[in-house]
Amino acid sequence: MKAYVIIIFLLPLQLLSQELGIDGTVELKSILATEDENPFWFHTNTNNSVGELSNLSVTADLKANLTFSSFKLNAGVAIYGRDGVEDAIQRRDLYIQFENSWLLATLGAKKQTEVLDGLSATNQNFLWSGNARPLPGILLEANNPFKISNTFAIDWGFGYYVLNDARYVDNTQLHYKRLGLITTFNENHKLTLSVQHYAQWGGTSPDWGKLKSGFKDYVNVFFAHNAEEYGIEGETINKVGNHLGSILINYEFENTWGNFSLYHDHYIEDGSGTRWANFPDGLWGVYFKPKNQNIISSVLYEYIDTVDQSGISIGSGKDNYFSNSIYRSGWTYEENIIGIPFILFDKNVEINGTNTPFISTRSKVHHFGVTGKFNNFQWKLKSTYANYLGTYGKPIYPTWKYWYNYGTLSYKTPKLGMFTIMAGADFSNISETLLGGGIAYSYSF
Repeated sequence: MKAYVIIIFLLPLQLLSQELGIDGTVELKSILATEDENPFWFHTNTNNSVGELSNLSVTADLKANLTFSSFKLNAGVAIYGRDGVEDAIQRRDLYIQFENSWLLATLGAKKQTEVLDGLSATNQNFLWSGNARPLPGILLEANNPFKISNTFAIDWGFGYYVLNDARYVDNTQLHYKRLGLITTFNENHKLTLSVQHYAQWGGTSPDWGKLKSGFKDYVNVFFAHNAEEYGIEGETINKVGNHLGSILINYEFENTWGNFSLYHDHYIEDGSGTRWANFPDGLWGVYFKPKNQNIISSVLYEYIDTVDQSGISIGSGKDNYFSNSIYRSGWTYEENIIGIPFILFDKNVEINGTNTPFISTRSKVHHFGVTGKFNNFQWKLKSTYANYLGTYGKPIYPTWKYWYNYGTLSYKTPKLGMFTIMAGADFSNISETLLGGGIAYSYSF
């Protein structure tokens, strides 16, 4: 009995003896532009922390973690306020998280980890670029790839989200899973093959009423089975939900010059995509980090193509990426594209049974990024050329051509935080030249 009393008495002390960490960041941005709208890279892929019409943005981010002997508990909240958007104050992050050596479990909404030094136009993900606010849900994934041998390891992830914004199909649910094989040939060469799958399903449609959302329907969604979705007489049997996927092939190697990454993220809209009938659509990229970090820290080039869409053949083809006839809000959250930001979505178009706000799903994009540092200064440049062709149903002629340019120069002080100057210039064959500038300040504690 005494032993139990001692254990109960010492347990709170044991919990208090664990390592507690708290940190946070406050960031302020002020922007001016020659037109009402900001330059492209001022607001794109910012998780909507800066809107297209914003002149002022404030973000406050607070994180806490409690480390135990075999696991860690994390929690975070990030709030931002900005003008020029419908909801001036919103959460970015609000989550709790459990992690150990093999599992990372996240409940809530959390910003995705930025990769490739923030140079990528898509965050190396065709389907989730960081252009929209983080989605609320639950995600279970590998904290570290599961090693099968010294050569092979498995990465995995499984999630469930709710699209709780105002959309055509109310309360649309979102299924997610990924599976990856990592092959490490030696310390200088690694190949990653990863497949991810998203499916919008369930919810209430103004056309068809409450769509199927039971456990049996979820199984059909999970395995992309053909089944009835409306439950009406004469319904065409099809896959339940709106399915999207991609296959990432990433080859990383190191030589005397530095570290290289060559990658292709192949997009899958339907069966034709799984047969690669839409080749060469997708994301193609090369990333280089030199060993000599003087002035230049990393360089990136990406080519994005969404023009083929499995062609104009009868039956499978003309995929019209990110849109859907049932889930007519498509692959968006709060009217912001979730995936690559070069699918044009007109927020002024009222969505109904015939109208669609997707005005261009076919584009060819060349994107270049470079970043570096010297002394206490950090700098970054992005330059993007995009050619928008419209859709197969409504082509744009002559095509819309845009050249987006963006640059930052930051100075990090020893104690007072970081000061940044921003500049942007967008050129187009259909609109006036758009120039913008801004200043930013961030302080971390």
